[in-house]
Amino acid sequence: MDIVVCGGLTALELVALDLPGKGLDGLYIVKTFLAVLLMQYTLLKVYRITLYPNLLSPLRNLPGPKDHNLFLGQELKKLKAESPASVQLQWMREWPDAPFIRYISFAGKEVLLANSLAAHKAVLQTHVYDFVKPPFFARLVGEITGTGLLFAEGDAHRRERRLLAGPFSVPGMRKLLPVFRRKAKNLSETFEHTLGDKNHATVEVMKTLSKSTMDTIGVTVLGIELDTIASIYPQGFQELYGQILHQGPIGQLLMVINAVIPIRSIVPLDANRKFLKANNDLRKMLRDIIHKRAADLADGTFKKEMGESRDILTYMLEEAELRRQETRKEVWSADDIIGHLLNFTSAGHESTATTLAWSLYVLATNHSIQDRLRSEIVSLLNTNPEPDYDAIFGLPYLHNFVREVLRVYPPSHMAQRQTTRPLVIEGTSIPKGTQIDISIPLVHQHPAIWGPDAAVFDPDRWDRLTGTAAASPFAFEAFLQGPRTCPGRNFALIEVKAVLLELLARWRFMGIERGPAGDGEKNGENEGGESDSEGELLTDGEECVGRGVKLANPSLTYRPAGGLYVRFERL
Repeated sequence: MDIVVCGGLTALELVALDLPGKGLDGLYIVKTFLAVLLMQYTLLKVYRITLYPNLLSPLRNLPGPKDHNLFLGQELKKLKAESPASVQLQWMREWPDAPFIRYISFAGKEVLLANSLAAHKAVLQTHVYDFVKPPFFARLVGEITGTGLLFAEGDAHRRERRLLAGPFSVPGMRKLLPVFRRKAKNLSETFEHTLGDKNHATVEVMKTLSKSTMDTIGVTVLGIELDTIASIYPQGFQELYGQILHQGPIGQLLMVINAVIPIRSIVPLDANRKFLKANNDLRKMLRDIIHKRAADLADGTFKKEMGESRDILTYMLEEAELRRQETRKEVWSADDIIGHLLNFTSAGHESTATTLAWSLYVLATNHSIQDRLRSEIVSLLNTNPEPDYDAIFGLPYLHNFVREVLRVYPPSHMAQRQTTRPLVIEGTSIPKGTQIDISIPLVHQHPAIWGPDAAVFDPDRWDRLTGTAAASPFAFEAFLQGPRTCPGRNFALIEVKAVLLELLARWRFMGIERGPAGDGEKNGENEGGESDSEGELLTDGEECVGRGVKLANPSLTYRPAGGLYVRFERL
């Protein structure tokens, strides 16, 4: 840190001047030290915040916004934007041909926004191991998602990917499909309960789908039904994870500040204490589950919930034991396993729930797409009531629909990297330590890649791809690309498709209702996400994102703000 550097330099200067040896008063020496320290620290900050980025940096002539705040850079503008990606999209439209767009972040820090497929490929594939996650990103995301594979780098990342490849392979997904189908039927029963004897009803889908996908995570990742452990602890797994993931305004502010300046351990606010307690309680719960599973595997009392398939925790424990016998070394500690489990929980829970919520949004606001997709699904189910993995993946319109949802509404909107050595990418000399932003909505809505209708939702575009959208895998980055692509890609796709298969066969989604002005549970919505009163149906463009449906910002995921209320009826 700069203050440490300045403190060390000041001490050396005082020693060089031999002030301690001149018999001067101790208080005088302390005052002199503090005065020199303050002067040097101020000069260093002036250099870093104003002189270097504006006059000396090799990046200073790159295209980018110049209207930054002296101390906050562009961060305040991003924080006040209507979505987590709207500012980046505005910059992309202003400088569409630039491989990188430079902007100023906190305290004069220069950041490059990758703005071309070649730049994305260089960061995500060609030079992938010349980049690491920035330290602030580890503090921002790591305390929520855990460390694990997400933050492994270099050889450690390669090793972890090899060890964890099995559970996410296509054969593994074939075995998990019955679990996805069963949980989808449970979700459909929730809709049935909500509707009762009414002609139509409304459900807040973010909360409902979040619970459903978390139940799925319980079985597929932890090997347990989460309801079975709810009575053992004061708070359940989903409740604890929800407190960590969805914090209030003060908690969100603390999360952002902690990413820049580590303050978690010293802030006495109630919001911080609740976050730390929920985080500690969740990790204790996972540690208990790990120890019990290891003991049950050792004495043969563990019974699998999924037939031939293993949940990820069981896979990791059995793989660790096998490696231990072969090498006499520990592959994963309990903390390592907890980090991986939190990674898989965050990726398989919130991201999948968000993708499904946007799927229902599209279906409810575009009935021609809904009717066409239902026709394809019902045709399959009429001839094959229990379709297998290949049959589901063989539905072309369903496949196009899911890909288009992920393109227009990618659940994760940002990845950030930092160079570990000087690089030259697309003719741009990038110094060591430079942060690169990968904005997923930027590449998904870039007219040079997807055409002038890039922002339009159109599943049929996948049957007529041309140019770079067809030629480059980096045109579609919902799961990123390259060696650091999301290992749970197949998991997410088959889970989303299994849920849509079940819901579209039973329900018609009529439209989007305006959400309550305040907290859901205080405005007619119960804990299950069911609405007790009928709201206003959004029409005449009010149902569009940015008008009646807002995006959460700040947010780690690309999700609706304040929930998403979908009106539905039986077929």
